Amino acid sequence: MNQNTLLLIFVGATAVAVTLQMVILYLLYKAVRQSLGKVESMVLQVQERAIPVLDSTAAILEDAQPKISEITANLADTSAIVRERAEQISLAAGEVIERARLQAVRLDELVSTTAERVEQTTEFLQNTVFAPVRRVQAIIQAVAAGLNFFRRSRKIRKVHPVAMEEDEEMFI
Repeated sequence: MNQNTLLLIFVGATAVAVTLQMVILYLLYKAVRQSLGKVESMVLQVQERAIPVLDSTAAILEDAQPKISEITANLADTSAIVRERAEQISLAAGEVIERARLQAVRLDELVSTTAERVEQTTEFLQNTVFAPVRRVQAIIQAVAAGLNFFRRSRKIRKVHPVAMEEDEEMFI
């Protein structure tokens, strides 16, 4: 095999390879062209449907923009008012709690003072009223017992004069 033959074989193989590549590239070109046609028709469909939707969305956003701005401003104002009211309520609650605590202290002092005065009054009544009343009552009971004794003595003398004399002698 000489060099010319080898060269001829390589040139032939290269020609076949280049031809094969050309066929593949042509087929790729046709496939891309078909796909391009399909993509163009889909793009047209999307444009036909999407552009009106996008236009209406833009109109809605343009219409809603001032309303959204107003709502945002109202929310900010409301938030500031709520914060201010919460601070006022907190201060008022603190004042109420402090006043309730002071009233509880005053009530405790009042109850303590009242209990002390009741105790003092009870002690005063015991010493100045009840003790003398008990003494008077004891004196009355003693006088009543003495009177009962004399009454019994008279009854016994009338019924048993001799027994009475014996009792007197025993007493002395």
